Amino acid sequence: MSRTQSHQPIDPGNAGTFVERWTAIWRDHDGGGWPELLHEDGVLRNPIGELKRSDLPGYMAGLVASIADHRIRPLRWGATEDGVLIEWVMTGTRGGAPFEIHGADRFSLRDGRAVEGVAYFDPRPLLEAG
Repeated sequence: MSRTQSHQPIDPGNAGTFVERWTAIWRDHDGGGWPELLHEDGVLRNPIGELKRSDLPGYMAGLVASIADHRIRPLRWGATEDGVLIEWVMTGTRGGAPFEIHGADRFSLRDGRAVEGVAYFDPRPLLEAG
């Protein structure tokens, strides 16, 4: 079901549980937990590219390995008509320079798991440092 076809509001409890799991995955650098958040055909799009569910553990491992003191933490979140929006901040050091990126992830959920995620952020600090 696409975003435009979804007319059933998401239970805020499902959105809250999803955010708790998302937060734990980033906090613990647990890329292996990503597939639990997405349906089998789920995708995550970000300014760098599109990732299938099976790509996410490797993507996260590579990202974390390339950034000293990598942290992502949610600033706030809210349930949407079809999922959840998470505003976050990423900090770390890359190429010897500290950086801070503010962004937001929008997830369309079905049964508490994402069918689609879109991350909005400026990727320049990641791309310019390596």
